[in-house]
Amino acid sequence: MAEAIGAAASIVGIIGAAFTVIQEIRNARGRVQGTSETLDNVSRHLDSIDDSLNLVREEERLQTARVELQVKAITDVATELRSFLDNLAARQREKAVSQFFHALKSGDRDDKKLQGILDQLHQARNELGLRISVAQVGLLGNLQDGFRIAFGVLEQTNTRVNKVLGINLALMDIVKNQALKQAGQTVDGTIAVDAADVLAIGMSTPDDMPSMNSSNEARETNIYGNVTLGQARIMTGNIGVEGWQKMAGRKTTIANNQFGHDVRIITGDMGGEAARGFNDSFWK
Repeated sequence: MAEAIGAAASIVGIIGAAFTVIQEIRNARGRVQGTSETLDNVSRHLDSIDDSLNLVREEERLQTARVELQVKAITDVATELRSFLDNLAARQREKAVSQFFHALKSGDRDDKKLQGILDQLHQARNELGLRISVAQVGLLGNLQDGFRIAFGVLEQTNTRVNKVLGINLALMDIVKNQALKQAGQTVDGTIAVDAADVLAIGMSTPDDMPSMNSSNEARETNIYGNVTLGQARIMTGNIGVEGWQKMAGRKTTIANNQFGHDVRIITGDMGGEAARGFNDSFWK
């Protein structure tokens, strides 16, 4: 529980820092003179970022590790934008009393650079939306016993996501497809879903995970917001790996999880005889 609270506090702090940078951008924008359409669009881009960050801050179920990484990426681009506008405003002040005063105009060098940064910010926001969309909101179960979705929890969060971002959570689309095959929700308010559909949205490799061939960098695995009821088996590693030294270094995060009895968790890689023995006993 302490780790879960720490993770939530971490992302909320990062979002707070992002809001500070965004306000500083607005202040810097007010000091820049020009008639550029690109300059006029700065506020629109910032408003969109504000909406997305507010959504993540207020919806704890969306505060996954991958979302946190993308919030950091947005903050980095926003910091670059702030520095650019601060520098431009300073140059304009220095030349304000000379005939060489430069106001930003559409198509000039500074305008093109500004547009490039705004494009990066737009792409970063789109990536945040993608990572939000695959958050495992309301997901219950495990591979052995099957997965179910707490529909009320999912629907509540999806409504907010759709209102802000104009998209549905991937699990909501899965539930809609399953609803065509089932009579409806069970008495406990959950809907059974295919494991293949769940794995399709939750098992992709994070953008920043190092290559398996890198011997000096840590590998990172994040499992967030999962609830397993009954028997649970979790293996985050590679079985039957040769040359295990190349796989050394791993950071594994398992947080916000409620496990049933007889849970078994292994983090690491295993090869040779150990791998054969592992397969014979671990999954039983």
